[in-house]
Amino acid sequence: MSFLDRELSWCAGRTVRELLVVAGGTAIVIAEVVRPGPVDIGNLAVYLLATLLLLLRFFAARAAAVGACIGAIVQQWPHLRHGEVTLETLALLPLAGIALLASSDLVDRFERAPSRLRWLPNPWASFTAAETRSLRWAAYAAGALAGLLDHTLQLVTRTAQLHGMTAPWWPRIAMVVLVGALALLCLGRAVGLLIVWLAAVVVAVLVAPLAWQAEPLLQRGDTLAPLYQYAAPYLLPVLLLAVAAALLTTPAVARLLARTLRSP
Repeated sequence: MSFLDRELSWCAGRTVRELLVVAGGTAIVIAEVVRPGPVDIGNLAVYLLATLLLLLRFFAARAAAVGACIGAIVQQWPHLRHGEVTLETLALLPLAGIALLASSDLVDRFERAPSRLRWLPNPWASFTAAETRSLRWAAYAAGALAGLLDHTLQLVTRTAQLHGMTAPWWPRIAMVVLVGALALLCLGRAVGLLIVWLAAVVVAVLVAPLAWQAEPLLQRGDTLAPLYQYAAPYLLPVLLLAVAAALLTTPAVARLLARTLRSP
């Protein structure tokens, strides 16, 4: 066992790795609060919840924390497209978090361990490694896409208010559906996979024409129609992420549907 996975008796049996992860999550939460400008409530809520779940050793906490890190990385794509290369846009802290969280020891302590809540058993513990992997990757894709949609929605809503227009409905509905799918995946419900796949396909279909229109304009330095002018750099990343989410969940959804059809 490596030094990072050594249990500390004076800390309720937690490992050095766990303490480092919780400390990193706490640092991200503090950074979100003290940074200049208005606080992004969505980001703050995600990072705070992930850190609290790790502290409580909730069985899906490790996967939730990895998802939060992936979401933080994805949200920097539009900034990198503008050439904003900083420590934040390079997402060094989330990358370090993923490196710490990618541990078989943590998998055993979280996904494979009995739940600490009597009223909420851990369904992941009875799944095969392949089934658990499918749930995790679906959760990562759903969380990252929901986070990117949240940023896109904020920009589109702000533009709509400036121009006296109505903001589109699809980013908010897709975001809510993806969050619901995340909750189902954490509870070990396979239907969450199907919901992620459906939401990703719908988002890809809706955003593809917008991204197709936006990219040539961005290359020339022009602006898009008023409603999407500030969100234009986000459209291609949203499309790519939606397609990735659909592709990642397709094999699991196909198996789920085949098993359902075979059932009497």
